[in-house]
Amino acid sequence: MKKRKILSIASTTACLLWLTACGGSDDVSSEAEAAEAPASDEVITLKVGHIAPPEEAYALGFDAYAEAVEEATDGRVQFEIFGNGALGGERELLEGVQLANLDMSLITTGVVTNFVPEVTAIEFPFLFRDLDHAYQTLDSDIGQELLDTMSNAGLKGISFWENGQRHIANNQQPVKTPDDLKGLKMRTIESDLLLDTYSALGTNATPMAFPEVYGGLQQGVIDGSDFSYGVISSTNVYEQVEHFTEAGLYYASATLLMNDDLYESLPADIQETLVTLGKEFAATQREISQTLEEEQKQQLLDNGVEIISAEELDLDAFREQVQPVYEKYEEQYGDILERIANVE
Repeated sequence: MKKRKILSIASTTACLLWLTACGGSDDVSSEAEAAEAPASDEVITLKVGHIAPPEEAYALGFDAYAEAVEEATDGRVQFEIFGNGALGGERELLEGVQLANLDMSLITTGVVTNFVPEVTAIEFPFLFRDLDHAYQTLDSDIGQELLDTMSNAGLKGISFWENGQRHIANNQQPVKTPDDLKGLKMRTIESDLLLDTYSALGTNATPMAFPEVYGGLQQGVIDGSDFSYGVISSTNVYEQVEHFTEAGLYYASATLLMNDDLYESLPADIQETLVTLGKEFAATQREISQTLEEEQKQQLLDNGVEIISAEELDLDAFREQVQPVYEKYEEQYGDILERIANVE
């Protein structure tokens, strides 16, 4: 699917949803609201950074979101977007948003946990029954509560988008059982939970910023990492791995966020537009991610990567191996994990 076509479909769909939802706004507008409207038509330019290359779902989804916001605000909001890690890795991007050096970003949620520990609850291994369970949870009151806690770190959490199911890739040997992971040098993001998860699986866990992963695999600094199909395909990391195991180690969401002080300084109608479309485009971006996944899987096969399907695995053995992780964090996250388990 070409980028232009995806963007056109995604942005048109979301704009129609937006216009339908707001069609009656003139009827409910009050004189007080009109008085609060900004006196100036000055354009608000938001500087955005993310790590995704142009054809990855992060980038496609954000471009469509930006187009929809610009249209919905009659051009009062514009975006200056720096993708493909041009402004650094995700930790640097998040710190940039905190410090107001950057206005907005789309950050893998596991990275956010370093700044907002409560969000760790949705990063546990094998937590969600399936994608629908993940979406229902992230779009529920549970998800909103977690987004709201981000203000404590100077962030405005807007919505949870998709990084994807994280599978296990490496360049040493096929992984079909937990024992096959023992001793492998596995890269992970900077997250205590994921470090504990990889340790429970018997690996030597190595925190590393994503822009360093390709070279790390090439030079033997690491043996592998976890990737969604979208990430491993669009970044060409598949060139440095031989084996890809559909373990679904965890579901990685991506948090759409911005500097909280900046958000609070914006006119109310701009705030509403950014948040409403941000939530609508969570669904749009997830659809883009899933649409791209089949061709990404084929790309790996065409380039000689061995794919070990979920059907070939004893996933219960993997779940049993990570139970110590759940036990370690039971006191801290047990209540919310139970609520997540009960989401239907």
